[in-house]
Amino acid sequence: MKLLTKTSRYYVVFSVILFLIGGIIFYHLLKSIFYHQIDENLKEEKLLIEETINHSDSIPDFRSVFGHMIEVTILNKPRQKFEIIKDTSRYDTASQEINSFRFMRVENTSWKRKGYVISIYKSLRESKNLIEEIIGAVILLFLALLIMLILVNYVVVRRAWVPFYRTLASLRLYDINQDNPLRLAPTNISEFRLLNDSLKKMSDKIRYDFLNLKEFNENASHELQTPLAVIKSKLDLLIQEETLSKEQLQLITSIYESITRMSKLNQGLLLISKIENNQFPEEEELSLKQVMEKQIGQYEEMLDHKKISLAFLGNDPLLLKMNRVLGDILISNLLSNAVKHNIPGGRIEIRMDPGNLSLSNTGLPLQVDPDKLFERFRKGNRESESIGLGLAIVNKICNLYRIRVIYRFSEGIHTIELHI
Repeated sequence: MKLLTKTSRYYVVFSVILFLIGGIIFYHLLKSIFYHQIDENLKEEKLLIEETINHSDSIPDFRSVFGHMIEVTILNKPRQKFEIIKDTSRYDTASQEINSFRFMRVENTSWKRKGYVISIYKSLRESKNLIEEIIGAVILLFLALLIMLILVNYVVVRRAWVPFYRTLASLRLYDINQDNPLRLAPTNISEFRLLNDSLKKMSDKIRYDFLNLKEFNENASHELQTPLAVIKSKLDLLIQEETLSKEQLQLITSIYESITRMSKLNQGLLLISKIENNQFPEEEELSLKQVMEKQIGQYEEMLDHKKISLAFLGNDPLLLKMNRVLGDILISNLLSNAVKHNIPGGRIEIRMDPGNLSLSNTGLPLQVDPDKLFERFRKGNRESESIGLGLAIVNKICNLYRIRVIYRFSEGIHTIELHI
């Protein structure tokens, strides 16, 4: 959900809640004003009726005078003073239905020492209709104002957040591998200006560290490869010497294997670093089936040597947009892992279905946690001569292209699946 939508939603919800609270208060306030006016009119009518009772011997028809129901009863004995005003309901002869009334009952004694009872019924229908009309008009007015305020708030907030969205757009387009630094549009809003300054400083520092690390990796790899190559060439010449004893030859061979291992380790770490730094931007539509067929040809000698049978099932081309070099490395490492960790006379099964590449091989059970198999320097067999980076590189390439990689082991069969 966008920030602007969420703030607008909060604005609408709180506005409606406040309107409901304000509407209830307004309704009771309006009702009290009308009731107060009606009660004042009833008291004035009561005073006029009492004055008539005190100064006249006959009681006129007050209904015709005031236009609503008034009942006056004269008693022969005094009555204690009593007065009450309340709401009531009774049958209205004018409308021929039961209506709500404001009712006033007064009991008192006149100057002539005669008691009297006054009952005044004033209809509330017109007042209630008027209150409903006022409330309806207020609701319509509020809805119109709410819609206008929402539109104004949306336009104003959207305009105020324009620098923020420009900053987001610049961050999305920023690529640390490019030579251009992060460029952010200027703004006169203090908070966004502070945000841009902080992002600019942070991106400059990150880019500086990235370039230094990238340069260090490249230089270190290059500088290490050169002496390693020299050492290997010297060892090659030394191994060819006929004057070496068996013990000396074993020592030199051990050194040669260590140097070879170090060279592979250096190349593997450098490759992982390049993948993490996204230094393989070139992409093309690649058929993993074609890459697999090409790679299998390079492992024929190893397969024959270990007498491993290979079955290639499925005809799906498995097209994927990726870097060709990384595609070759991905398939090569999967095949290499299946061959190296296989058993003599074992088998390999490769299955290619739409969106799925499965590679299964026979082998000994793992000696490490399967969940950590794709970490660096993790080997399924501690006695293996592998440097432990093959599957780590596979995992890095899969993460780069959002390929889900799954490992499972069952009944002596190791299976690695790639869900594309």
